[in-house]
Amino acid sequence: MPGTYSVMGSAGEQTQPPVAAGAPARNREKEIGALFEEYRALREEIAQRVAARMQMIGFAGVISAFLAVANPLAFDGPGLYVTAGVLLLAVLWLRGINRGIQRIGGHLRTLEARINALAAEAWGTTEPLLTWETVIHSRRRHVGGVPRWVGRTGGWYTS
Repeated sequence: MPGTYSVMGSAGEQTQPPVAAGAPARNREKEIGALFEEYRALREEIAQRVAARMQMIGFAGVISAFLAVANPLAFDGPGLYVTAGVLLLAVLWLRGINRGIQRIGGHLRTLEARINALAAEAWGTTEPLLTWETVIHSRRRHVGGVPRWVGRTGGWYTS
């Protein structure tokens, strides 16, 4: 009921917050559509980052293999140090990409919650529409020991 500000009405029903005079009614379906579009675009960005990550791993491996084959790896020559430097730069770049993917995943979890809440309001559904990022993140949080340490070092697990 417009003009009321309580979350629960006197009979226990939910009421909407006050709406400014002349403000358009809230269209939850359009909001859900816009949020789905943002969700889709972010999922696409993750796919692109994963592809770039795989290319970098391939390039670093090929360059390191060529350097290792071209010059014998010895402590007195530059081949070992250049190879190690290429691999170190690749690992640092990989870590940055992984952390970026994790940040996008955090935003996707927020979008999932918003879309699920709007769907519950608009359609009265109790089942969440989107769960992928939330489920994957909860699985990551349960990894322990050496795999978790390696994952945090590589940027796969950020929390």
